[in-house]
Amino acid sequence: MFNTFAPVAPAGLLRFDTSCPSPGTARVAVTGEIDLSTTDLLRARLFTVFAALNPRRIEVDLAGVTFLDCGGLSVLVVVGNLAAGAGCQLRITNPQPVVSRILGLTGLLGILTAEFDPAPPTAHAAGVTGSVGILVAV
Repeated sequence: MFNTFAPVAPAGLLRFDTSCPSPGTARVAVTGEIDLSTTDLLRARLFTVFAALNPRRIEVDLAGVTFLDCGGLSVLVVVGNLAAGAGCQLRITNPQPVVSRILGLTGLLGILTAEFDPAPPTAHAAGVTGSVGILVAV
């Protein structure tokens, strides 16, 4: 006899809740696992929020994220760099312990969870970007 068990959630399921808690700030709450099968969904959602809302700040709430791999890290860094280049700040909030550990091991915990600057830079700020200016090889 064979028993077939249905998974609790379909593989690759990633959910988003996007809101604007204050003027100029977009919040994207992510729930699920961020891995090879979901990084394109995360990238698309963050790019859409960035392009459609044109926020000065993007807060990515990872309280509901139970797994994060190198592809997810790459998306966060790429979007953070894109945002910084346009005068926007990206910040990670509420990472679960497993996510904090990955961010810490890669040296990204302090960078991606840093508090927002009181006055974010403008898109025309001279020269240096003030956020995630790092390279990640994946």
